[in-house]
Amino acid sequence: MNTQNPNNVFVFDMDNTLIKTDKANSLAYSEAISSVLGVNCNIENGKRFTRDELKELFSQLTQTQIDEIIDRKEKCFESYLSETELNNNLFSLLKRLHREGHHTILLTNCHSKRAISLCNFYNLTKYFVRRFFYEDCLGNKYTLLKSLGYDLQNVVQDGTEYRKQVDEGMRKENVIG
Repeated sequence: MNTQNPNNVFVFDMDNTLIKTDKANSLAYSEAISSVLGVNCNIENGKRFTRDELKELFSQLTQTQIDEIIDRKEKCFESYLSETELNNNLFSLLKRLHREGHHTILLTNCHSKRAISLCNFYNLTKYFVRRFFYEDCLGNKYTLLKSLGYDLQNVVQDGTEYRKQVDEGMRKENVIG
């Protein structure tokens, strides 16, 4: 299938773009750390807590312990879906573009299980022609798009990774937000 055409392709990211997930992510990490290490860890809700920060905060952990915390965090994330928040402005845009027949894609570094849970929670799946997750991208979301035949000059995406998007070949005027 040749996906290149003169029409724009509209690409949406998930974490903290289409859906604000930091609070749920922090709560899930807190629960996982408590479960695995038996210590209460109140993670700041003001910013995204990452695997790198986990390793920095608990530098004495073995890789097995880190993997167990991450595994538990992924499993308990679903119990915090109500702590996420849909970006209503982007959702309205997504619905309008879909209704008008535009090619809309979810392109996220979010793992598929969590992304699918979020899409189901907010009933978003039907608005995307295609969905690509962490497992599909293997390091670079934009390389994946190019390998599938998408012309990045025709891709319109939110500006959460502005510098990277332009470096990968998107036109500056096609990065919004």
